[in-house]
Amino acid sequence: MQNIFNHLKSNGKIVIMPVIIFLVLISIYIFNNLQKNDSAVVYANNGTFIEASGTVENNGISISSQITGIIEKINIEEGDSVKAGDIIAEINSTSLKNQYEQSLINLKISEKNLELLEKNQSNLKLQNEDMSNQSKSAYLSAQAEYEKVMGGASDDEINQVQEAVKQAEANFDFAKSAAERTRILLDEGAVSQSRYDEVLKGYDIALAQYNSALSQLNIVNSYPTEEIASAAKNKMLQAKSGYELSLSSGNTQLAQLESQIEIAMAQHEQAQKSMEQSKAELEKTLIKAPADVLVNTLHVNKGEFVSAGKLLAELFEKQNTEVISYVSEKNIGLIKVGQEAEVYVDSDSSRTFKGNVSRINEEAEFTPKNIQTKEERVNTVFEVTITVNDSNGVVKPGMPVDIKIKVD
Repeated sequence: MQNIFNHLKSNGKIVIMPVIIFLVLISIYIFNNLQKNDSAVVYANNGTFIEASGTVENNGISISSQITGIIEKINIEEGDSVKAGDIIAEINSTSLKNQYEQSLINLKISEKNLELLEKNQSNLKLQNEDMSNQSKSAYLSAQAEYEKVMGGASDDEINQVQEAVKQAEANFDFAKSAAERTRILLDEGAVSQSRYDEVLKGYDIALAQYNSALSQLNIVNSYPTEEIASAAKNKMLQAKSGYELSLSSGNTQLAQLESQIEIAMAQHEQAQKSMEQSKAELEKTLIKAPADVLVNTLHVNKGEFVSAGKLLAELFEKQNTEVISYVSEKNIGLIKVGQEAEVYVDSDSSRTFKGNVSRINEEAEFTPKNIQTKEERVNTVFEVTITVNDSNGVVKPGMPVDIKIKVD
């Protein structure tokens, strides 16, 4: 070095400052390169660690009102620890409660209406089935009678009618003889007029039965007359028309009722949606903690009017606090998701907060200007996220922290 200065001096050229600056830069580069190779990896009795610095991510939670109203209750104070689901504030709910109760009434009415219509539908189906069966039975009977008239009687039926005629004739002969004997006795004064009238009445009945049997015998023995055939046919057609009418009428009534049920179902569905919407709006009056949190800041007071979107409180989530750190390209190969990590904060250097590597960015980047790593002058680094298991609020957003990641 002295030779260089003597040479420059002997030449009379003033170039001392540029040379000194160049040599200083070379020295700094060599020093930092050595530091980069040694300071990030720490070997200890309990394992090998990568040391790094980082910053706590902002895992704060902002709670805003979803509705417009007056703050009726505030159940927390700044600094309070709150469990997930705890009600931290309440907005006046009188109007929304009335809407919800009315929606319940409307839903109940729609349910009853639908139940009644469905019951009517069930009853109508049974009634239509009974009427259809009766009219069908009448039609089939008339049809069988018509076919019987047009086809004539069978031998068995003729024999039965002939036997009936013989029996009726025997009964008539007996009644006729009895009437004649009783008439003689009446004339002789041996029987009363009432007794004769009674016997005569039996004679008339026997005569009528005998004539009916003869008439039936004439029918089964002869081809049906046009009048008889027409009467049987008309009876059959009327029965058929009645059967078809019962089917048509029943189907029409059912179709009308089904249409009413569809409308009732739509009304019930709408009532259900209205109830759910009013219930959801009512639940918005209860401001609940979304997780286990610490209360950082309250922005409202009891009795204050708030509009939808108004910031009510800022909370800090105690669980799953995340720290963002950066590891050099040289050492990133040692880092794996799930590795244990220790986090240290300046405000409480005596405590160690446990965590784990939760994410490793796949893309390298230049060292952020706001990050002072232990590997200064590293051109490219990888972002590594550490999830702190439970700091109970000690590790707060924005804090600079030191990290040790156990890699072996």
